Formats: sequence, structure tokens, C-alpha cells
Amino acid sequence: MQNFLNTAQNFIMIKDMSNLIDFRLINEEFDYLDFENNVSNLISVQKNLFDKDIFSVMKEVLENQCKFFLNTSLGIGNTYDDLKITKSWGNITPGGKSHHEHSHPFSVVSGVILLDDNPENLQLSIRQHSPDIPYFIPDRKIFFTIREIMSGYGIDPNDHGNLKNHLILFLSNTQHRVELTDENSNPRRSIAFNTFWRGVVGKGFAELATIEF
Repeated sequence: MQNFLNTAQNFIMIKDMSNLIDFRLINEEFDYLDFENNVSNLISVQKNLFDKDIFSVMKEVLENQCKFFLNTSLGIGNTYDDLKITKSWGNITPGGKSHHEHSHPFSVVSGVILLDDNPENLQLSIRQHSPDIPYFIPDRKIFFTIREIMSGYGIDPNDHGNLKNHLILFLSNTQHRVELTDENSNPRRSIAFNTFWRGVVGKGFAELATIEF
């Protein structure tokens, strides 16, 4: 027998949130945001969007989705007290621009909420998990776009409004970026957020750390 068996775990979750959160409210508030230049796109000056009282229920829904993602994909239910959204902000990537490669430090799960039926949503690109090769120093950064990932699973993004009103979740140490968009495209609009633990982390294995804010 000769087989290649992949044991890597680098999960992302994509979920339609149309019936779970109020996108009318999100879009109204997005229009009031002030933006400043990022490396090659625009980022909102406000970094605590979901701390507004009007988003209290929505924030809890999103936090529950993050916990579902952790518990289902990585099987760590009952090993932490809670997970809460910390920072949340708006992003705009105009036509012909990109969003630089990055990860989100001091965060556990990060999320992206896509607001429009825009093909440029599918330019979000996730770095492939690749183990270090012993005593080898390569540049082995390989990225796959959301379009490529979905297509690999036989899912046509066009059947889902180019992920309008969809939530994408991933572990915050996952490198990601938005590839160069078509210069004639509409601006790619999204809201991003970070999360962090509350209380005791590691219950079930050992009480490894207590984090209080």
C-alpha cells in the first residue's frame, strides 16, 4: 500500500447569518464609520463597533458562533469558561487594491462578516498549514482563496450570493490576506472582529491559566 494521509487541522467556518443577525442595522452603522488608510486598504477609526448597546444581542450571537466553531472543529468544549469579542472594526478594499498578509495577535478566534453580493469577497485568502521541514529554510507560504477552497469542496460561491451576509471564522494565528481586487469592482466591505478568553482556560486537562479583565 502507498497512500498519503493528511493529519493537518486548519479549520475555517463559513456560515450564512442572514436570519441570525440584523444586517440592516449593521449596514446603517457601517455608513457612519470614519475610515483611515491601512497598508493598502481602508480601516475604520472605530475599533469597538460591537460594543455599542444596539449590538448587544448581535454580539452574543457572534460569540456563540465562535464557541461553536471551537467546540465542534477542535473539540475543546468544557475546557474554558467563556470567549468574548474584544475588538471589532470595518474594512473597505477599493477596486484595484488588496489587504496585506497578517494574523491577529492577542486573539483566539477571528471573524469576518461580508456585507455585499460582491465577487471580491472570494479574494479572502487563507494560508495553507504546512509543517516545518527539519533543517530546511524555505519560503513555503501557500495561500488559497475562499473561492478555491469552496470549489475544492464542490461548492459554487455564486449559489450563495458571493457570501453576502456570511460569517467566516478561523483561529486568529492563521495568516490571511485579501488578494488584489479587480480595479473595476465595487469596494469590498466587511467587518472583522477578535475574541479572547474569559475566566479559567484549560479545565478538563488542568487549570492552566486564569485570565481576568
